[in-house]
Amino acid sequence: MIDTDKLRTALANERTMLAYIRTALSAWIFGLAAIKLFAENFFIVCLGWVVAVGGVFILLWGIFESRRRHRGIHQP
Repeated sequence: MIDTDKLRTALANERTMLAYIRTALSAWIFGLAAIKLFAENFFIVCLGWVVAVGGVFILLWGIFESRRRHRGIHQP
């Protein structure tokens, strides 16, 4: 692979990681807001917890995938 191709792929991988972080943070904040704003509605509180925990899993998945792709890009 040409160096510019590796660079372009590496930058695309970074953008993907940033998208994972943005999505995870949005889900986590949305879940916490639902828990706080609708404390009297049991269903929405449970849904808020699911979304908040899902945000954490999205972040972990994004980190895992980004590192896996990073290793694949930089292998000879």
